[in-house]
Amino acid sequence: MLPEIDTIGLNYRAGGVGLDSVDAVNVGKINLRPAGGFGETYEYNLPENLFQSPGGISYRTTDMKVKPLYIGLPYLGFQYAFGSALNQALNLEYHQFYDENTHLHFRYHRRTSNGLLRNGDFKLNDLSLLFFHSSGKWSTKLDAYYGAYNYAENSGITTDTLIEEFDIEFTPVIRENARSEVRKLDALWENYYQVLSISERKAGLKSRHNYTLTGRVYTENPLNQDLVENIYIDSFSTRDQYQTASISNGLGIYLAGSNVAWDVTLNHRYWRNQNLGLNRDTIEAFVHSNFHLKWNKVILKNEFYANFLGALGEMYNHASLGIKPVRKMDVQLAFRFDNRLPLPYQRFHEANNIRWDLSSLELQQILNFSGSIRYGATNYIRASVNWTSVNNGLYFINNDWRQDTLDLVSAGKLSLGAAYHLGSWSFYPGVSVGFNTDNFSYQPLFSTLNRIAYKTKLFKARRLGFTIGLDAGYSLGYQFMHYNTLLSVMEPVQTQTDAPDLVKLNVFTALKIEEFRFFIRGENLDYFINDQTSRIDLNYPIMPFIVRIGVTWDFFN
Repeated sequence: MLPEIDTIGLNYRAGGVGLDSVDAVNVGKINLRPAGGFGETYEYNLPENLFQSPGGISYRTTDMKVKPLYIGLPYLGFQYAFGSALNQALNLEYHQFYDENTHLHFRYHRRTSNGLLRNGDFKLNDLSLLFFHSSGKWSTKLDAYYGAYNYAENSGITTDTLIEEFDIEFTPVIRENARSEVRKLDALWENYYQVLSISERKAGLKSRHNYTLTGRVYTENPLNQDLVENIYIDSFSTRDQYQTASISNGLGIYLAGSNVAWDVTLNHRYWRNQNLGLNRDTIEAFVHSNFHLKWNKVILKNEFYANFLGALGEMYNHASLGIKPVRKMDVQLAFRFDNRLPLPYQRFHEANNIRWDLSSLELQQILNFSGSIRYGATNYIRASVNWTSVNNGLYFINNDWRQDTLDLVSAGKLSLGAAYHLGSWSFYPGVSVGFNTDNFSYQPLFSTLNRIAYKTKLFKARRLGFTIGLDAGYSLGYQFMHYNTLLSVMEPVQTQTDAPDLVKLNVFTALKIEEFRFFIRGENLDYFINDQTSRIDLNYPIMPFIVRIGVTWDFFN
């Protein structure tokens, strides 16, 4: 079954936003945690990150994948920005419909930097490919993703006494020579063969083939023995490594009509975990199903998975509903439930400074609800909510995986936003309110970010668009999580230091002519207002002021 494909026209621009928002969409947010925080401060999107984390509270949660776009001409979207500390952000998208039965979608997403802290450089790459083809009674779909991340692990600063007097790169860090390399591969190939056809209704066989590979290598040479509690292998250097490969094959049936499609497959999966030369494997069997309904102004999707061999009891059900009840109104709802077992690397792991072998595997119940409602076109108001609850969660705390420390935890966020245009002025107010259980207060309970922009067109021909504006905001303090260098996970541990209340201030300007747009963005002007020794983590201070310059260019045919 094909995903929903957005139709775009020649007025489409990379990111799908106006000139007065092009800078915010195309550069992403970075902080001083490893790899620039992977584009966000973890605690500001806590409900979604908590649900997406595949093992414990994984530092890297989402993959940058392509979303199919339809246009009659081949389309290439190019976005690039560079700035302080040689920070670079590249996004490249290509979409082409050779005909209605054959189309290709590709995305390359890259982030690099020399790092604002010592030993803080990173290179992040995401490649995503979607290919569809149909011929006669046979159709096929390939969904392939590859992620490659290489980033320094400095564990934060040793002192903040130099921050207010010198540039932050002069501040010493805890680890000068530790690094992580992460590789992720996910290739899903689905085939459909039509057996019956009655009017617009079709039925047939479906095959489903999936190969995944996930691995991480952590190195530290030479090893600073004062930073670790245990040494199991080598007292001079560390090279911790694990890799989990999985292959599954399934066969089933599908039914499809003009407005509805359903498929179900029985699947066999084999996975093997390799950890410092130790190999463990398992054979599993599971049911997988998709349902898609499009009726009038309603779109309903549901994906179901249930394991009945090898990981008995593991299952998930992810449902989403989209409704457009009246003109200019859009409602989106999603309900996701996972009954999740620990990942292979969580079950057993041998490393130089930490090791474990879980004696029993217990299921975790993870429930997420999200919803949004938007009314309006150019001027609009929008409200959204995201809430996640985890029962019997498995977390890494004090050098061990614990499932007996935090019982039921939940975190939610309610956000309100709007856009209002008055002549040449544009206003984008936004506010978020967080709510959570007392044992999981790792997010700001209130934050606001508001954008004001002035737009006009320059010169006599009035073809050169120009905008200038600022972001102004404020967030309440919160208890932050602690980033664990040895595993690249976030630890939900209480510390004596909290992130304080923070002011937020950015400025920007942008130009455009035809399909070309150019912007300059000054981020974190609030660095000169806030206490510069404030922390977002136990050893990571707030971001200093940086400048980024970028362009976007859309090519048709």
